[in-house]
Amino acid sequence: MVKLICTDIDGTLLNKERTVDERTIQVFKQLDENIPIVLASSRMPKALWHIQQSLNIENQPLICYNGALTLSSGAAFDPEKVISSVTISGENVQEMLKTAQFHNLHISIFQNNTWLASAIDFYAEREINNTRVRPDGLLTDFSAEALAAFIANGAHKVMVMGKPELINLIEETLRTETELAIWRSKDIYLEITPHTNKSQGLTIILNQLPQFAGIKWENVMAFGDGHNDFELLKEAKFGVAVGNGVQQIKDVAYAISKTNIEHGVAEYVAGFFGLK
Repeated sequence: MVKLICTDIDGTLLNKERTVDERTIQVFKQLDENIPIVLASSRMPKALWHIQQSLNIENQPLICYNGALTLSSGAAFDPEKVISSVTISGENVQEMLKTAQFHNLHISIFQNNTWLASAIDFYAEREINNTRVRPDGLLTDFSAEALAAFIANGAHKVMVMGKPELINLIEETLRTETELAIWRSKDIYLEITPHTNKSQGLTIILNQLPQFAGIKWENVMAFGDGHNDFELLKEAKFGVAVGNGVQQIKDVAYAISKTNIEHGVAEYVAGFFGLK
């Protein structure tokens, strides 16, 4: 029996315009209100709020940064909403910053609900377009002392963006010298988070929030498309890979839906629960 739905966002729930389409909204409105919907993404919290709002689930928990930051609800950021937080060390962030600056690459540092970018350039504009949020500031806005103090607190995610051959080099170095989770979302994008995953984030939600008492992994339906959804789909009894997903998650999925641009999540949910 499905008692909770957990879904990835980009490439899974969203369409090619990176919005929640009307079909998805209408299907989710028909769901039993006692079935919570938890969003799980590599995005920062405020890049998920408009999606929660579209689905009227702002009171539900959020799994951000691939599980590095888990919140009890959305709508606004409050440290008291933090259920769990794991960060990349300040030392590692500083090394990545130095490397990016040396190779003239874009770097973005995410800490809680703050995004600092090296510049508003082609790469930042793409991220702004994709997520509907803007950087809270530029790294160059800070004095050396202020930036060092910020970095000392670590980061929930770092993104390094640039020419594929340089990103290849940095990816190889990080995989050799660190124990971080590294995702290549595009050939020009490198996303780095602590060694956490969405499955761990949902486990924390199930174990720590009273309203989820009694919900087990055998009651979870999960949707995803990328390598960073592997653990989530493998753990959930009803793990569904969208049709445009990578083969790795299709291999462990309970089922495969239509693609995200064919309303894959909505169509599968509608069929499974017998909705219109």
